[in-house]
Amino acid sequence: MPTTHLSVLGLDVQRVVTPLEAADVDADRVRLVRDEADPEQGRDPDDCAPGAPRASARAAKAVSERLAGRGTLDEARLPFTASFEELYAATADLLREAAADGDVRVNLAGAPPQVAAAFYAARTALVDGGELGRGTVSLLTIPASERPDLDAIDDLRTLVADVEAASDAFAEFRRVADGPAAAAVARPLRIALSDLRDALAEASGESRPSRPNSRVRRPAGARGARSGGDSPLGAMSSYVGRAREQLADLVESEAPRPDPEDTRDPNAVLDALDEWLDTESRLLASVEDDPHELVARFRTSCEARFGKFEDRATIELFESLDRFEAHLDAYLDARSQLSAAAGPVAERTADLSERATAAATTLSELDDSGPATGESALELDAHALSPLGDLEAAVLSVLATGPPRSRPRTRRAVAAELRERAEHHGIVAGARDEETWSAFDSFCVGVARDSVTGDRFEKRLSNALAPRLDVAVEGLAANGFVATRERERGRDALEPTDAGRLWASTTDWESFRETVVDDLLRDCVERDEGVADA
Repeated sequence: MPTTHLSVLGLDVQRVVTPLEAADVDADRVRLVRDEADPEQGRDPDDCAPGAPRASARAAKAVSERLAGRGTLDEARLPFTASFEELYAATADLLREAAADGDVRVNLAGAPPQVAAAFYAARTALVDGGELGRGTVSLLTIPASERPDLDAIDDLRTLVADVEAASDAFAEFRRVADGPAAAAVARPLRIALSDLRDALAEASGESRPSRPNSRVRRPAGARGARSGGDSPLGAMSSYVGRAREQLADLVESEAPRPDPEDTRDPNAVLDALDEWLDTESRLLASVEDDPHELVARFRTSCEARFGKFEDRATIELFESLDRFEAHLDAYLDARSQLSAAAGPVAERTADLSERATAAATTLSELDDSGPATGESALELDAHALSPLGDLEAAVLSVLATGPPRSRPRTRRAVAAELRERAEHHGIVAGARDEETWSAFDSFCVGVARDSVTGDRFEKRLSNALAPRLDVAVEGLAANGFVATRERERGRDALEPTDAGRLWASTTDWESFRETVVDDLLRDCVERDEGVADA
């Protein structure tokens, strides 16, 4: 008889495809059950809105690709967010349609809680009403053994902290680059500018006055001490310098020379260069005002005044100007390359800082509200939620019928419940002829008649259940049945959520003990090494 496998799509991928990929379930037809109101259905995930729509579309695409080739693959639609009555009716119709062709297997691992509840309620109604056989529709789930989403959240927290630290480090780098480092890089240019001013003063026959805004203190002896104003020849030097400037206008030349009236005072140009250097002090910023025009104006002015002289002072003036231009070109080249490299880094760092701030806000909201939020309650009409494994159900029954417990106390409570059922079976079997006893009956009789044997069994059982119980608790927590309550002292406690309490309120406990607990007990007895001893 053909088998139809229904996989309810949510945000899970691995747990949805695992039963088919692992060959745990054979299926002639695979149907992916999606929300009929999904606005992103059929669209490429990258074209969908960020958040849940994109994640849902990506999960649907991944599941479709991984299940391609495993029988006939198509889709079915259910109103996930409609009223429970509408969802329940549509789910029952889907099960009737699928069961008409054979057996049905429903994977609820990725189903939202209300959808899982609708499947459970519809299956129960169809079986109890006689429309379907008890084995026609099977509901299965896969408890979560790992949580990549939580790992991703931890990685994101670390990444946000790293981005904030990198942003702070870059801010400190910019402070140093635009402060001490900029001053150090500009120092050779300032020295060259100071030398140029000295050379201009010497060519003009003037002693250079001290400048209050000068930032360069030249070491003694770096250039010859120019103290002509203090020597007996100072007045004569000044006179000669002024005479040289006057004679410059009287010397005839075949080459055209600029009109001195069209040039500025060279000292004023040097003052402008000083101001430019003070203003353009940030090493990582692009140069806004090109100083070459000022340098050209200074050269023109000097050529107009001293171009016809070939004495030592004039030669030194133009050599100083050439050196200054070389330092200026090197300085501007360094500024250009550094600003070009720093610009994208600064822009990207600012963008990352903004995104890190937004991510930190989202993580804070996640801490306050959990991984999902909702507004209105969806009445489930007292139907139980998705079916659980035997151990999960036993754990939830212990938590739902008692106070919050730590994991060790929960494990011991489950072991005590199983021992109680073993004693019950031992008492029942002890009333029968011993020849009719099975190995299980013999073991239970031993537990019921000998308290020491019972104590040892309960202790072994508690220890053996530890790893399996951790997996069961994680599955219950992942599916919203159990939550962890933090305690100031002692271990954190487990307690049922509203979904877990709803499950407990709709459970027939007598039937539960005769099916779920007894099945779990038989499995534990078969695993227990004490069976052979019994």
